[in-house]
Amino acid sequence: MRSSGLVLFACAGLLLSGGAILGGSAAWSLLRMSYYFWTSDLGVELGSSVLFMAGALLCLPTCWLSTLVPYHPRSLSLLATLMTLVTVSMVMLALGLSSITSLSRAVREPQALNESMARAMAIDSFDPAVRSSFAAMQLELRCCGINSYADWYQHRRSLPPACCGRVWNGKRGDQCETPLYVVSCLRPALNELRNFANSLSALASAMIIVMAVTLFATAYTLVSGAVEMRACKPSPLPLRIACLAAPPAPPAPLAPLLTLASPTSPIAINTPPSM
Repeated sequence: MRSSGLVLFACAGLLLSGGAILGGSAAWSLLRMSYYFWTSDLGVELGSSVLFMAGALLCLPTCWLSTLVPYHPRSLSLLATLMTLVTVSMVMLALGLSSITSLSRAVREPQALNESMARAMAIDSFDPAVRSSFAAMQLELRCCGINSYADWYQHRRSLPPACCGRVWNGKRGDQCETPLYVVSCLRPALNELRNFANSLSALASAMIIVMAVTLFATAYTLVSGAVEMRACKPSPLPLRIACLAAPPAPPAPLAPLLTLASPTSPIAINTPPSM
């Protein structure tokens, strides 16, 4: 019991720090890379960040229960709740890792991302959401176009203001003639996606290992506590059945030691025989 308690205390600290790092990095990356939801078809894979954040949030009650269970080793409800939380968090992180795997496959095949961004560029002039997302991507990554800034001339006469480092304000005179960013956006986007996938995969894998150790220590605590409860339980008393019988006979009266005689006769004294 003492060894499992120390393991749970160590896992509680790792879960708290690792959950904060994983949830913070996933949320920050999702906010920074929100434009990929519009400029590519990787929205489902990037949406898997929600699973990472949910699994990281479950680390907070898991950490609290891990520090509470050693003080209540015989509480079956706490142990069962801890095992349930750890299992659900592991399932969420595993589902997130499966989505990240498909995202890594898309990163290894840049042609699919290239075609997706080209389709989005074709409707840039008609869809304000795609226009704002492309502008955010080019300003964030300091790039212009997909493979070259000349890709824009296939769909419009001038470059978007984001290629010159400006935000489009809806005015006709707000155009870009000479691009400030001559780097294409495909390679920086692939690097961002690769870093995103690698960092979340490493953090989620480490968290799954810590949760597996926590689950094993909790199961060991549950089993050892049940064994101790069974060993300390007192043995039941034997069953006793009362039988009604006839009451015992009363004892015979003792012979009197002194016998009173009549007034005319002498007093007789009965003495017990000597031994």
